[in-house]
Amino acid sequence: MARHRNPHFYAPLALLCGLGGAACNSITKLDSYTVGPDTLGSDHAAACVSNAECTDDATSAAGSSDPVPAVCVKSTGHCVKLLSDDCTTITGDYTSEDAIVIGSLFSTVGAQAATNIQRQQSAMLAVTQINDVGGVPSNSGVPHKLVLVSCDESTNLARAGGHLVDELKVPAIVGPNTSQDTLDLSMQVSVPGDTVVMSPTAVASSVAALSDDDLTWLMVPTDVQRAPLMVSQLNVLEQQLEAARGTSSVKLGVVYRNDALGVGTRTSLNSLTLNGKPISDAVNLGNKVHINAYDFSDADQDPIVQEYLTFLPDIIVLAGTAEAITKVMVPLEAAWPASAPRPQYVLIDSVKVPELITAAMGNDDLRSRVRGTGVTPSTTSAAVYNAFKVDYQVAYPNSSMVSGMGPAYDATYAIAFALAAKKDEPVTGEAVKTGLRMLTGGDTMEIGATKVLPAFQKLAAGQAINALGTYSSLAWSKDGTVLGGTLEMWCIGAPGGKPAFQSSGLTFDIMSGKQAGTYAACN
Repeated sequence: MARHRNPHFYAPLALLCGLGGAACNSITKLDSYTVGPDTLGSDHAAACVSNAECTDDATSAAGSSDPVPAVCVKSTGHCVKLLSDDCTTITGDYTSEDAIVIGSLFSTVGAQAATNIQRQQSAMLAVTQINDVGGVPSNSGVPHKLVLVSCDESTNLARAGGHLVDELKVPAIVGPNTSQDTLDLSMQVSVPGDTVVMSPTAVASSVAALSDDDLTWLMVPTDVQRAPLMVSQLNVLEQQLEAARGTSSVKLGVVYRNDALGVGTRTSLNSLTLNGKPISDAVNLGNKVHINAYDFSDADQDPIVQEYLTFLPDIIVLAGTAEAITKVMVPLEAAWPASAPRPQYVLIDSVKVPELITAAMGNDDLRSRVRGTGVTPSTTSAAVYNAFKVDYQVAYPNSSMVSGMGPAYDATYAIAFALAAKKDEPVTGEAVKTGLRMLTGGDTMEIGATKVLPAFQKLAAGQAINALGTYSSLAWSKDGTVLGGTLEMWCIGAPGGKPAFQSSGLTFDIMSGKQAGTYAACN
């Protein structure tokens, strides 16, 4: 089909757009546009036919000397620019006409960037590895290259998600990072848009309870699955503190972020028995047990800090993200009275952040009082995780390893595997969610750069595999909750005199519900 340009339209438009991309977008709506006439007349635009055509037109309209990346979304017949205010990074060859566009969605700007940039890069690494071996199998025999459009969700989640789902029509997204954002994205954008969402770090059991048509999936165990290990450790600390301090009871504070992440962790502790009574008993609640929600957007959490300086709990559970360290733990530690024993902290892995390492720098006393629950590679996944760590460090030298990186890498491979399993079907969220169920029940196949081709071959032939990721097998229950996995109690060691997250040696198997090893404080 020959393309049509009206020179009387494009010349002034190019001049205007050269003055500012945002103005161009707002006036011409070139984030999604059609090119060329059709047989219905000049007032009707024909469907686009190629990514090259769309990029050419977007570049010309913008008056740019550099290409403006755009693709032809075949399902709508519209050209859509890949980049937006929120989506600023492309991984993969977008000029490939057989490319499949997927998305990643993390908070890569602001307070949470320190952990989410690595998660985004882990997904980018997986895409690069898959493309390096040719891409995802197709029914034509010519593999599909993957193109990952990476977006920041911190400014406007619905807008960033809308670009991926409503405009680019991606079949799947890796992210978001928090449970609340996963819920909001699912309800507002991805489920109505028939897009699979795979969060590498969301843990709220409320995500699994969504009415989502099997489109929202978790990559790590939920707060309910983690609760037995945390409850057990709280009771161990209770016994230790009573023995060490010669008391018959302890005081507990639970400080949680008032969203799906924090609420999920708080409610998972409802089964806790403390001081011989349920925490809901009048002996505890409001007396020996204080439970405090906080709004993460507040400038500080001084009311909670002041309450706890009066309450002086023996144990504090912190369920949030980096702000739980900077706005609660740090000011609380700074103002704690010298005459009172300092608290033990029990955390979750979303608080396993650089800000905690900074707080523990040069403070061995605080370092020794911190422990938390988190995911760790199972015995069978250790080799996969170690290979991922090496590949990541080669791709991104001197980057730190943080929670959620392995699951983000796993999620990207899972999407590619699902697309391979359903290569004869249209590229949609429906195909991805169906294909994900093909990752359980066959021969064990590790993910990773050197392992992907045999897995693709089996899946493309219609055979199920048992996909083994960096933390566990990629297997889910009917509601998108992970079936297996291993939890650990982590602590902060000081190898070479510098604080670093380490395992305590105590683990918990999700499938069996059994603990292994014992807690040993990090040296």
